[in-house]
Amino acid sequence: MLYTSPLVDVVLLLIIFFLFGSNLVLKSGVDVSLPRSSSALPSAEDAHIITLIPGKTTELYFNDERIDLEQLDSKLDEAMARSKQVILLGDESISYGTVMNVSRFILKRGFELSFATQQETT
Repeated sequence: MLYTSPLVDVVLLLIIFFLFGSNLVLKSGVDVSLPRSSSALPSAEDAHIITLIPGKTTELYFNDERIDLEQLDSKLDEAMARSKQVILLGDESISYGTVMNVSRFILKRGFELSFATQQETT
C-alpha cells in the first residue's frame, strides 16, 4: 500500500513556502518608502535592483552595494551578462528628475526597466 500523506505534506509545505517567499523577492537591504500603485510588477527572477535613497545627496545602491552614478556605468556593463532586467526602487521623496535621470542612464545601456511600487490597499 502506498502512503501519500507524506507526499501531500511536502507539496503543501512547498506551496506555503512559495506563497510567503514571493513577498521577499524584491526586498533590498536598504529601507525605501515606495510610492503607491495599483499595478503589479512583472516577474523578474534574476533582475538587478537599483535603489535610490534620499539625503543631502541622493544615495545609489546597485544590488545592495553603495555606488555613485559614475560607478553605475561599469556595474551595468558587468551585469549585462547575468540579466538585462533592472528594477528601480526609488523612495517617494526622491525628485522626479533624479529618477528619470537614472532611468535614462539604465535604458541607454539596453536594459529592461521596471519601477517598484507599493501595492495600494483598499
